Amino acid sequence: MTKEILEQKLPIRFERKANTKWSNGVKEWHIQNASAGLYTLDVEHISDELVNAHNNPTNSESVASRYRKDLCLHKCPACFNEQSMVYSKEKRDLEGKLIQNSTQQLNKMLNLEETLGVIDQAIEIAKKEGHDFKSVKFLGPGELLMNPQLFKIIEEYHKRGIQLNIFTKAALLGEDSLAQKYHKMNAKNLVEKLANYSNVGLLVNFQSFDEKLQDTLVTSTDENGNIAGLQGYSKIREKALVNLFNSKFYEAGKTNRICIINAPIVPENIEESFDIYKFFVERGTPIVMTPSMMSGKGCGQYKRQEKTLTAKQWHDKLVELYANIYAYNVKNGVQTEEQIKHEGIASYVGAEPCNQVATGLYLRANGIVQMCPGKFDKETVYANVLDTPLNEIWDNSPNKKMGITNPKNLINNKCPAKDGLAFPIDFYDRVMERYKEILKSESNLIFSTAK
Repeated sequence: MTKEILEQKLPIRFERKANTKWSNGVKEWHIQNASAGLYTLDVEHISDELVNAHNNPTNSESVASRYRKDLCLHKCPACFNEQSMVYSKEKRDLEGKLIQNSTQQLNKMLNLEETLGVIDQAIEIAKKEGHDFKSVKFLGPGELLMNPQLFKIIEEYHKRGIQLNIFTKAALLGEDSLAQKYHKMNAKNLVEKLANYSNVGLLVNFQSFDEKLQDTLVTSTDENGNIAGLQGYSKIREKALVNLFNSKFYEAGKTNRICIINAPIVPENIEESFDIYKFFVERGTPIVMTPSMMSGKGCGQYKRQEKTLTAKQWHDKLVELYANIYAYNVKNGVQTEEQIKHEGIASYVGAEPCNQVATGLYLRANGIVQMCPGKFDKETVYANVLDTPLNEIWDNSPNKKMGITNPKNLINNKCPAKDGLAFPIDFYDRVMERYKEILKSESNLIFSTAK
């Protein structure tokens, strides 16, 4: 089993109670002490070579046609990112249908210079609001670590003083042949080069200790039994974790630059998710866990779940998982009861609460600006920076209004994309109530044992 192997290779070396400065969150994920304003963006980057091919009307290639070849090694069944409207050659509506009679039929992609131009607009917006623009997260398309312009992108953000947090399955950080193919160095050296950039954080996939299960969660199998996606991923991830834990990303057995991502939580891994949480917290590593996005193939995840669990059964399991994690946090000094009361229950269980909707936006590769990566529909797609300046989009966005109308959203905006869908309406109240019950029952047990 991977857990036993990882316990040997990555022994516990961090006592949370002994270091009160550590918090369960990656650098600049949660915007601390935010007033109403724009602090962060989720941003997509595609190499200029692929952008140029896509934008050439005489070339049949597109980002969609080259997605698996150039952008991603994996084929995750619940991928939130694959949406034909965003990556197809032709302009399409939210249902994927061709838009007829458009004056510009090409669905243009932003090159690096244009994308950085939008970032500069965000910096100016923040400056006028009286604060710094803090961070950018890369969620897709695919793997930024495969982008030949990776280090140019990092350096551009570094020059601007912006934290860049990169979601990754980390295959290039554990497999020498892949690191050599894309960056002409072995995996360990690639980790060290990334660690040398103080503005780089990595958000690393980990959904299961079980190798067979983990591999099925990042690959897809057709009706003929053919598997699409990187084979043997769990073994590669194991090597990547060893490289990361022994790198400059960690100081004194802890880090705020590596975050483990157990997402989506699904029926297949929910029973071990508490153990996954404890494993990484005990090793000074922030961890984020949450159910599936309500976008891309993530929407199909819930239909698959319904074959094994009713919605009530699933929500009951989520409530119990979340409540147990919060009780664990209090008992082990990860959080205090006062902190949980102040922040509320987070959609990312046990970690720093999310305020990225109230303080940011999501910029897609084709210029679309939407609420966040969690949902993709008429209510959450706002405009396109190719047509409208970012400051106008931000000023008219529900995101900005969220931070103004209710300052609590600047601490914890919960999850507007999932609330009422992936999470039932009363989810956060149920978790809070159950967490208090667990703490009370365990306190009574300790008291009675002491007597």
